[in-house]
Amino acid sequence: MKQFKLYVITLITLTLTSTLLHGQVNVYANNLAPGDLFSNPGALNQGQAVGTSGWYYNNVRNSGTVGIRTDLPRSGNGSVWFNSPSGTAKADIEYLANAVNISGNYYANGSLGAFSSLTGMAYDWYRASSSTVGSHLHPVMRVVLDQDGNLATTGDRGGLVFELAYNGGGPASTDTWVTQAISSSSVLWGFGAFPDGGYTTTLASWQASYSSAAILGFSLGVGSGWVGQFTGAVDNATWSLSSSSTSFNFEVVPEPAETAVFGGLGLLGFVLWRRRASRAC
Repeated sequence: MKQFKLYVITLITLTLTSTLLHGQVNVYANNLAPGDLFSNPGALNQGQAVGTSGWYYNNVRNSGTVGIRTDLPRSGNGSVWFNSPSGTAKADIEYLANAVNISGNYYANGSLGAFSSLTGMAYDWYRASSSTVGSHLHPVMRVVLDQDGNLATTGDRGGLVFELAYNGGGPASTDTWVTQAISSSSVLWGFGAFPDGGYTTTLASWQASYSSAAILGFSLGVGSGWVGQFTGAVDNATWSLSSSSTSFNFEVVPEPAETAVFGGLGLLGFVLWRRRASRAC
């Protein structure tokens, strides 16, 4: 009996250790397969929380659509799927610090850390060949910032955007997943309270210019001025702050292996409880 208990404890330890070593957090859709489909036909930005994960479908307008779905699976059975039907449409998924809902859209009310501590970002993106927007366009990744680091003043907020077109890229690959790394030497352009930077300014240069800035969140999305129709997806959003790295994998339901392991552990626990109960009688 002691050996059986030891086996169960070892199995639990190995499972949890494996999860921690991978350093990846699974973010699950609000609904069962095929997943979520959040859209807004109106012109005013609207959002929806993705459970209690800290992620939000956000800035959705003019029939833009976003949702964690099984349409284009990556690293499991899901990814964040986007559709932008016209040049006025937009849809994002954002991780925001202490987000608050203001008139249906979400805004950060806290900070994830100093902008100067950001050492890199990464994500996987996909562009469907059915897309008719410019051939260089693909889902982008952004860091959302408060320029002076004072969260009490909100008129100096904006962020920086990564696009392959400003980093030596040509036409975006289609019908295949692309793993995109963003380093201190990558070029990002600014929006909101941040100037465009001439579309030649690197992350390191932005950090040198705005040493007091605070990170409000991270954003991935499509649309806003993209003339034509776009369909694509993102997954495995990652960022590194100082020596700490965080990665998010978007899924619809738990992986079969994960379900089997924890389901098996639950069954083993039930068996142990039954054996103890029978001996006590």
